[in-house]
Amino acid sequence: MKVGIDARFYRKETAGIGRYSRGLISSLAKIDQKNDYYIFLTAKDLKEYDIRAKNFHPVLTDITHYTLSEQTKFLSILKKYNFDLVHFLNFNHPIFYNRPFVTTVHDLTMLLFPVGRSQKSIIRKLAFKKVMSHAVKSAKRVITVSKSTKKDILKYIGGNAKNIQVVYEAFDDIYHNHYSQQEIKNTIKKYNLSDKYLLFVSQWRPHKGLPQLISAFEVLKKKYKIPHQLVITGKPNADFPEIIAKIKTSANANEIITPGFVKEIDLPKLYADTSCFVFPSFYEGFGLGPLEAMACGAPIASSNLSCMPEILGQAPIYFNPANIQDLSDAIYKIISNQKLANLLRQKGLKQAAKYSWQKMAQETLDIYKNSF
Repeated sequence: MKVGIDARFYRKETAGIGRYSRGLISSLAKIDQKNDYYIFLTAKDLKEYDIRAKNFHPVLTDITHYTLSEQTKFLSILKKYNFDLVHFLNFNHPIFYNRPFVTTVHDLTMLLFPVGRSQKSIIRKLAFKKVMSHAVKSAKRVITVSKSTKKDILKYIGGNAKNIQVVYEAFDDIYHNHYSQQEIKNTIKKYNLSDKYLLFVSQWRPHKGLPQLISAFEVLKKKYKIPHQLVITGKPNADFPEIIAKIKTSANANEIITPGFVKEIDLPKLYADTSCFVFPSFYEGFGLGPLEAMACGAPIASSNLSCMPEILGQAPIYFNPANIQDLSDAIYKIISNQKLANLLRQKGLKQAAKYSWQKMAQETLDIYKNSF
């Protein structure tokens, strides 16, 4: 079988889809030495590509996503290879590609929570929906990363439910709970954090629940006088200045720590040491952040919406992210009860152990075999 994989989201800066791409391709290389794979990568992706398997062939394809070139130039490139199957690792693809293909739809964020002028444009939104609709209805199989996203696809896009298969993502080996106390202590010192802190790791976007978390932190400070800092990692988003303003004007601004992007090598230690990892998102396709945190032994307070209960199981304390009191109460239950926090840590480790990239890759390979 000759397989093409569109991995133009491979690099780390692309966040979740990049992690999915790297996890899939590296695991496929470990379990499949028989079939030939051609991995399409941009120049930036190619710098991070480190697969050495003889049946995996990187192909420089410097074509930007969601562009006319993707529909024309990339189409011409794909046709030259005469593939048995192509896997587009995101919904965007040349809609006139007429050979067998599989697509992965991670979520419907671009349709439900668009960002910036390009995504909010009526014309662009219609274009995104058209391409996604074609992907869902023309692919031999649609892979999605949760039952929740499958439900969203059927609700907003349509398609054949039997043709949409759920294949869960996983977390990388770096996320584990075996770091030494000295390693953790050094990392905490590096970012100038206190002994007790709440941790938020995600994008600075309203649907991630960050404004609600800041309000809940103010309630915790005022009502319970908690000694904790609130650590918000990631880069401020210029499209949402109100979030930046909310932090700056908070009565507890001096205890809200914004270290920017945390190096991946440091992130597991922050997970491992936090009093509570808080995930107040209103919408996710999979929820990789809290899964990574659980794998590192963090007690979790999570939104009860979207895919979170499906992926996280019984490990977190759940809350309604629209209800500030409910959110703050969930956090306080954890940080005020060490016995409960330890129980949640153990539940989280057990839940995280259910997921692996190798399992995901094997299920994906099985889909390839049944798609042409």
